[in-house]
Amino acid sequence: MAITKIRVRNFKSFADSGEVPIAPLTVIFGRNNTGKSSILQSLLLLTQTLDSPGEGASLNMRGPLYAAGMYSDIVHKHRASEHVEFRFEVATTPDRTDAIELEFASGEPQPPRLVRLEIRTGQRGSGRDSGNGFNTLKIKRARGYGGPFELIIGSKRLGSGRKANFLFSVNHLLPFIDDELPSRGRPDEPPGRIRASARQALKSLEDSLRSIRAVGAFRRQPDRRYEYAGRPPLGIDASGEHVIDALIEDSTRRHHRGELIGPVNKWLSAIGRVKLQRIRVLSKASKIYEIRLKDTDSGRWANFADVGFGIGQVLPVIVEGLRTPKDGTFLVQEPEIHLHPDAQLAMADFLIDLVAAGRRVIVETHSEPLLLRIRHRVVEQPDGRSRKSKLGPEDVSVIYVSKTEEGASCTQALTLDELGQIKNWPTGFMEEVTQERMDLLGSMTKQAGK
Repeated sequence: MAITKIRVRNFKSFADSGEVPIAPLTVIFGRNNTGKSSILQSLLLLTQTLDSPGEGASLNMRGPLYAAGMYSDIVHKHRASEHVEFRFEVATTPDRTDAIELEFASGEPQPPRLVRLEIRTGQRGSGRDSGNGFNTLKIKRARGYGGPFELIIGSKRLGSGRKANFLFSVNHLLPFIDDELPSRGRPDEPPGRIRASARQALKSLEDSLRSIRAVGAFRRQPDRRYEYAGRPPLGIDASGEHVIDALIEDSTRRHHRGELIGPVNKWLSAIGRVKLQRIRVLSKASKIYEIRLKDTDSGRWANFADVGFGIGQVLPVIVEGLRTPKDGTFLVQEPEIHLHPDAQLAMADFLIDLVAAGRRVIVETHSEPLLLRIRHRVVEQPDGRSRKSKLGPEDVSVIYVSKTEEGASCTQALTLDELGQIKNWPTGFMEEVTQERMDLLGSMTKQAGK
């Protein structure tokens, strides 16, 4: 199941982000240096930590997805005595949403340590709950911030790991929680059910994080020749380092050949008016390949290194988006970089198509054309044959990130209706170009009147 809300506290420029709703298509806007990248970075930081937390339950600050630096670099206002908190709501089952909070403290010179994990499980829309809508299980440090963990259900302290039957493995961030206490209790009793629900919530969060693929704002520039390194890894390829390996692997395998290249060419043609030609082998012994693209208008071809820079930047977005598994989440920063406005419109259609195919997409962007195309698709009425591709307002979350007078980042969820209108349009949001047009018309009128 998927993450439905994110909230960060004391992380980067956020004192408190507030709840950030995550829809099948989530689009994050904001001026430069407002902190919008921090929302994606929170996901990448925890993803790279899942299997490599360092010593005990701690954050991996030097992983391949997000080089976070020191604790003072990620905590709000560099106040190392403060704690960083991440909160996620996860749709664990179709009728239940659970909330998971992770709190970290500085452990310098060691990585930041987990000091509290809180899981609140509740049933959505069933009418059955514990009075406040949640059953709460906590795992927190028993003495100070360096002591052993203890497990608490409600207000009852059940003790440390062996006594309360939970375990943090050496190379894993999230704990395993058994249903039963040693020598007493049964899984069908309330504490056992809460423990089972908490374990299920943690699995849903972990599965959501593991399903992520991502492309950052800086993608690897095209090369003139490529040495095939073998099947590309399944993990996140944020810089597009293994994109060509994925294409070569798709073109050389015996079965299902072209399964990736076909859709890639469909979207390369729509966005950049080019198509991949058959991948050329320059040396079988050395596994050296050449990537060539053909202009769909003129029919002329060119080496990948000689095609426009925008094409080199868009190819990783297309390939990694298509490689995102169904029910997985695709994170992409500035998919529109170096693209003409009409190509940005086509990029929006590509992202919408990923959503229609069952993927979830989170986009950080500055593109007004991208937002306009999304709003247009919301308004469009699908025909009977393409009902599954209909994008409704409930499928879109538009997040605007700005800064307060004190300099802290804050988020605002914009409400999109069935006519594609944003009901709570923020002051200053994408108004600069409109104002420039008005100023131009005013200046032209003055000049004409002289």
